[in-house]
Amino acid sequence: FEQIFPENSSIQGGLVAIEPDSGYVKALIGGRDYQESPFNRATQASRQPGSTIKPILYYAALENGFTPATMLKSEPTTFTFDDGKATYAPRNFNSQYADKEITLAQAIALSDNVYAVKTHLFLGGDYLETTAKRFGIKSKIENVPSAALGTSNVKLIEIVNAYGRLANGGKATNPILIEKVENHQGEVIYEAPKINEQVLDPNQTFILTSMLTGIFNSDLNGYTTVTGSTIASQLSRQYAGKSGTTNTDSWMIGYTPDLVAGIWTGYDKGTEISRSAERHYAKRIWADFMETSLKNSSFTAFKPPSDQVVKVSIDPETGKIAGKTCATSVSMYFMKDTQPEEKCTHKHEKEESKKEKTKPWYKRLFPFWQ
Repeated sequence: FEQIFPENSSIQGGLVAIEPDSGYVKALIGGRDYQESPFNRATQASRQPGSTIKPILYYAALENGFTPATMLKSEPTTFTFDDGKATYAPRNFNSQYADKEITLAQAIALSDNVYAVKTHLFLGGDYLETTAKRFGIKSKIENVPSAALGTSNVKLIEIVNAYGRLANGGKATNPILIEKVENHQGEVIYEAPKINEQVLDPNQTFILTSMLTGIFNSDLNGYTTVTGSTIASQLSRQYAGKSGTTNTDSWMIGYTPDLVAGIWTGYDKGTEISRSAERHYAKRIWADFMETSLKNSSFTAFKPPSDQVVKVSIDPETGKIAGKTCATSVSMYFMKDTQPEEKCTHKHEKEESKKEKTKPWYKRLFPFWQ
């Protein structure tokens, strides 16, 4: 933290790293200085998780018929709820919208808020809460539209553990700080319970993990850049993850098959974080921690768990199978027989613009010139 935070700042942070298969907590930091503040922000603080809650929402969506190519419109939207008595108008970061339909894969990579709330209301308000419990979230998730954007407080350790269940293929491990305790005679008086129950579908967790790698993939850039673009160049291996930002909290949680880690940064008294450097602290700390921790380990890629998952090259703009005329092609995974069948057949505006720039100057000035 001290390498990132300014010396004269009172901003705080917390870190939790867990081994996904076992649940063993490999690292835990509760704050900048225990002597100044023994309060453990990793295990005791409850804060708004922002967009880091979205993977849980989208797992529920995958179980209910969504695929990476499911299209919803990203545009300013006012939602009516509570039998028409209340309205909610979420905004995207910097009020940027596609003003057209986008795929679920791109909505995750760009962290589109309107797409998330539409998904949440389509599923029904209690779906996010019940799915969060399957992910091991014990904090209460409110049944309101804004819950899709992480307005219900959670603890850092529990949401890192939730991502661990994605990393291990859907097994219900819990954070283990103490493996066992022996007395002076070597007798075991406590041993952490070994839980290995399958609580999530391994195929759907893999598909979601594959989409979460997209936050570092510039091919998914759209009306804005992918949310992991500021740290992508620092990463030497494949990661899945999600960042989250509220007015007072900044998060980054990500994983490989071998390690999951989450960072929270913010102010203890809920002071608003700035929209400049402070908003990127969590990402920078996470990238440095993961790269340092895995420096001497072998590269482990995410692998499809069964032949029920198929890989298809998709045009991220249209959600159709990438054809020769498509500007961009991104590999996406689908449950067998749910992949798109229609091919992309048009050239994108950005491809046309690129070709326009390569034309001779006289053809650009005089388009009628043959």
